[in-house]
Amino acid sequence: MKTIIYSKYSNERGRAFSIRTDILEEDFLHHTLDQPSTESEYSHVSSPTTVNAVPDSFRCVRKTPVYPEGQSHIQALYRHYQTLSEMTEGTRLSWNRCIQVSDGVELEYIEGESLEEKLLFTLHTQGTEACAREFLDNLRFIRSLHTGAFFAPCEEFRQVFGDVSLPVGTDCAPCTDIDLLCENILVSDDRWIAIDYEWSFDFSIPVNFLLYRMILHFTDNANRGEEFRRYDFMGQMGITDEEIIAFAAMEAHFQQYILQDHVPIRNLYSAISDGYCLPEDHFVQENLQVYFDYGDGFSEENSTLYRMRGEPHLSLKQEIPLPDGIKALRIDPGYHASMVHLSEFRFDSQEKRASFCLREGTIVGDWIYFSEEDPNIFLTEIPQGVQSFLVALESYQPDQVPLEETCRLAKEYQELKTSRLMCWKDTVVSVLKPS
Repeated sequence: MKTIIYSKYSNERGRAFSIRTDILEEDFLHHTLDQPSTESEYSHVSSPTTVNAVPDSFRCVRKTPVYPEGQSHIQALYRHYQTLSEMTEGTRLSWNRCIQVSDGVELEYIEGESLEEKLLFTLHTQGTEACAREFLDNLRFIRSLHTGAFFAPCEEFRQVFGDVSLPVGTDCAPCTDIDLLCENILVSDDRWIAIDYEWSFDFSIPVNFLLYRMILHFTDNANRGEEFRRYDFMGQMGITDEEIIAFAAMEAHFQQYILQDHVPIRNLYSAISDGYCLPEDHFVQENLQVYFDYGDGFSEENSTLYRMRGEPHLSLKQEIPLPDGIKALRIDPGYHASMVHLSEFRFDSQEKRASFCLREGTIVGDWIYFSEEDPNIFLTEIPQGVQSFLVALESYQPDQVPLEETCRLAKEYQELKTSRLMCWKDTVVSVLKPS
């Protein structure tokens, strides 16, 4: 007899996609060789030849629809399992074993290290470069599996992903699991097992959309975008800027397709709340917050606050100790839009200003203009052997910057823009000029 030991409802969706997921456990101690059990339906349980070979217990995952409208969505899982398995037969990728039952489907209960965890271990032990190489190899492998069809938009595609402009004839597979993300692939030696392939479709979807989702979920969506920005995963996989725009629209339409007419609780906030206020909004002083990344992204737990003081503008000079094993730094000079002047910004072993990048902002000389809230400065290259980082800065509200400094910066910015424009024109002319 199978006993439910865990249940989860995925019901912040439309009725057609609301499902219940149960983990069930069965006690096999009472079975004999003349009473075979369902354990042989799953690849990770061996066919017993003696009573002693029968495991004490066996777990599986059962998925059932919450509403009658969801029956076809659940039944499609088994069909997609068959198609996907045929597609990757003979490769290192297989799919979580699935069988049909009266009220839904049952899948193997599998435990193991995900591909994302494996990549993060490489990041922590070997650094960003090695992790980026490994990730690109994985992306190329996934691309190699998705062949055998060519993209042509159809009504089913438009229903799920909207009417977007994409190049016709690009590579596709007969069936695509768009949730084939690093977190949904379990790794054992050289074998991969894909789990959670609920969002699979048997109409043509460009393989680049799947790669786009894999890259986005591993980098930007996991707060690791800045440290991997220089590797340009999208560009290296041949994903164009036009495709990125189209894929973002597809993702938004897909999320709405899942919701249908359902309004999730998270979307009710503005209707039922008067809003929120942050404690720092009530104080003139702001903090400089420093985040330390040890290979698993930036987090509040791995951060330190330093109070910025002054009137009318804020300033700070601080030597920041660098812990062992640090991979990247993020420095937030306050919470609000501002103009920041960097007086000193360097590692202890360097005399010149450290190289950095911004998520948003404009750099003019030693000044940075942040037009949005929560300004961030990222340092993704940490020299070996450094013990500390020295930062000295002044932070101004945009209307506090001295007038003469504003005029000088405006002039310098205009000269910089003109210089870049002339350089661009010279490049264009040299390319177009007949030889």
